[in-house]
Amino acid sequence: MIFTETREGRRFVGEVPPGQPLCATLHSLAVNYRIASGWAEGSGYLRDAQVLPVLADGGFGAAVAVPGVALVGAMRVVISEKANAVDIIVRVMLSTAEGRTVSGVLVEGNSASVELLLQTFDDITLRRFDDHRAGLARWLDVGVRMVSADPETVRSGRVAMEAMPSRLLEDEEMPQLKAGDSLEHPRLGTCVVTQVIDQDRVAIRMHSGKIAQLHLGLLTLTRAGQRQGRPVYDVQVRRRQAV
Repeated sequence: MIFTETREGRRFVGEVPPGQPLCATLHSLAVNYRIASGWAEGSGYLRDAQVLPVLADGGFGAAVAVPGVALVGAMRVVISEKANAVDIIVRVMLSTAEGRTVSGVLVEGNSASVELLLQTFDDITLRRFDDHRAGLARWLDVGVRMVSADPETVRSGRVAMEAMPSRLLEDEEMPQLKAGDSLEHPRLGTCVVTQVIDQDRVAIRMHSGKIAQLHLGLLTLTRAGQRQGRPVYDVQVRRRQAV
């Protein structure tokens, strides 16, 4: 049996706007907010969903299409790690206008307005493996997780959240940088974030070793993978609009 205590966490509320793929959006949120373990509840409506139904032997059958808009009667989301990557499991019970009910694991579906309440557990990493006998992604272990890589940002074991917005990340918003993240800047080259000063500024160390401040207001960051276990972002400089 795996059973552990967790004391560090965050809570989020928000809406996945109409037209956005639910599972892909949840995955992006988990990556951008560094969620290694969390649970969420959801309600609202899904459009054109694909659901894996549960079989009598405990496995899953072929994906069942739920065309049109369906009411989300229940939705539970589990965020964990599998094979060193973020893993999202979305269990749903959907009801259609024809009175049909479909339950199982959501493959994907577009939001027609899905509201979320998310609780994270930031001091642990929940790791899973595929149990082929049971046909499920079961718990492998729970690892103790460093809440922050930078000791100066920790107060009594809690992450300093000054740079973390209290709302869900929209597609065009700036990812939340942390010390140790890498930036591929078109003019400055490869830079490493050394400090998050505020929501608009970070301190960076350039390849030459020089430390400078980078203002984020006119930049667009795009996730470009990882380097030594930390995120790497491509930087684009937006042009100032003429006034």
